[in-house]
Amino acid sequence: MYFYARAGGKLPFTVECSTKVRGVVIISRQGSLGLLYTWTIIILGGGWLWIVFPQLNFDQIDTLAILIVLGILAEWVAVPFSQGYLSGGFVIVLAAQLIGGGVATVWVTGLISVIGLGIANRGNPLRTTLFNGAQHVLAAAVADIAFSLTNGEVLPIFLYTLVYFGVNHLLVYLYLLPGCRDHPGLFGWDALRWDSYTYLLTAPYGALMAKLYLTSGTKWALLFFLPVLAAQILLKKYVQLEESNRELTALFQVAKGLRGRYQQEEFFDQILQEARRMADYHTALILIWSQERQLFLPGAAQGAALEETRNLVLTPGEGLVGQAVQSKESLLVDDIREIPAVDAGPFGKFRSLLITPLLSQGEVTGVLILGEMRPYAYEEKHLQMLDIIGGQAGIVLAHGMLLDKIKYLSVTDRLTNFLHHRQFYQLVVKEMVKANAEGTLGALLLVDIDNLRRFQAHYGHAAGDGVIQMVASVLRDVTPPSDILCRYGGGELAVLAMGLATPEALQLAEKIRIEVRDRRLMPEGARAQVMVTVSIGVAVFPQDASDPDKLFQGAEKAVARAKELGRDRSIAYSQLIKQMKFKITSAKNNVVQ
Repeated sequence: MYFYARAGGKLPFTVECSTKVRGVVIISRQGSLGLLYTWTIIILGGGWLWIVFPQLNFDQIDTLAILIVLGILAEWVAVPFSQGYLSGGFVIVLAAQLIGGGVATVWVTGLISVIGLGIANRGNPLRTTLFNGAQHVLAAAVADIAFSLTNGEVLPIFLYTLVYFGVNHLLVYLYLLPGCRDHPGLFGWDALRWDSYTYLLTAPYGALMAKLYLTSGTKWALLFFLPVLAAQILLKKYVQLEESNRELTALFQVAKGLRGRYQQEEFFDQILQEARRMADYHTALILIWSQERQLFLPGAAQGAALEETRNLVLTPGEGLVGQAVQSKESLLVDDIREIPAVDAGPFGKFRSLLITPLLSQGEVTGVLILGEMRPYAYEEKHLQMLDIIGGQAGIVLAHGMLLDKIKYLSVTDRLTNFLHHRQFYQLVVKEMVKANAEGTLGALLLVDIDNLRRFQAHYGHAAGDGVIQMVASVLRDVTPPSDILCRYGGGELAVLAMGLATPEALQLAEKIRIEVRDRRLMPEGARAQVMVTVSIGVAVFPQDASDPDKLFQGAEKAVARAKELGRDRSIAYSQLIKQMKFKITSAKNNVVQ
């Protein structure tokens, strides 16, 4: 396994900048220092070939041509692993060194790299192709110096292999160093371990091949190399079977979870775990469609960016997720830097994205998203496997949504789809206990529609229902998804907003009030648009009250005071308390005087 640099692969063993291939990572957008380094290596490698060209033994040109062809074949049938390509090409490099010497080897290894992993290998960019060839030329040149400084039969071969391995890895590491931030673990132990195994196996075979050539001729050396190609082809089939087995295992586990009695959250966590068997990711998440809020809300997440994704909320037509939802087809993004930032949205930190809609009977019930920090991390086969998993997840999600809807209808108001007062009160009690334990805040907002009875008397109850629905839609639009909404009774609605102190709660109340006033209605029979206003009372716990009953009483008193002062205003219960204290103090001062 050579060390190269490629774009879109797993292992930094060959340099490619824009092709979609597995096997080696490349930073496609180098800075000025990166470009300087790249062209420095290209010039040094090319210059060395030019310098040693007069020393080539043209009597061996036929042998060298055969070695180049064999090396190209070895790279063409290289075995793709999750961390790179496994190739027997070093057999040819070492054989060339033992047969023709260092000058012949630099030309052989350079041409193998340029042709086998460049021009003839689905057309890599010129700069990439030249760098691959140049860095192998330099590795062979330095290794030849070490070879010439030692004596014996085994030690020169061992030292040549060790130096070639080290220089090859070092040159590519320096090439990829600017991109290590986006490629954590790029030079991990797995990559080095597999590459070391390859050198240990191919070095003795290359020495034997050279000896067979020197003693028995080219024909027997060629026959001796055929098992290398056959082994790579068989190993490639084995690796493909292993990958298929891993994918089928993942599908089996998902299907098993589908039959089991798992909670929905547990099943989605299992979906994300099994997805990693087929496509590695930096972060994965499942967003669930909320019919009530008309938003995609967090369902499950795994990976390194949990805190950033747990509270992620998306609209149906937003960015890349919106494209996948509208088309109801999976979406693969090779490199997110190649698309507009507005489309990338919250996923701009990743380089590769795989987005799969979760479907049930043709309807989108959620979205599965995999994000990776390197470009070209996913392929078409990943889409196909995740489509299958997505179909199973969509069924579970649809079933869960149906159960939730039945349960939800039993506790919600028909007109607004908000919670009934009883269920809302229970949630307020629960949140107050939790906030008291954690030392956090919460605000209760009571929103009372002004003059609703007069409006109903003049335009009818149906028009009155339309007013209530309009105010409810304002609450949905203005409040974040984490807030709890309630039909408190008659023309009153309520909001439980966690984490807000009195100033922030009043700001939210004012936002609601102004938005309601700006939305004009045109009831049937009216000659002009009608303006609707609301009075809002705010109470905050634990400052205003530590008891739920007193909290509701405080918000109701604030609403009543807003009505007394002329309606269409927001008042906090804490303001009433201050006014009362001020009146008491003033009265005492008057008595003293």
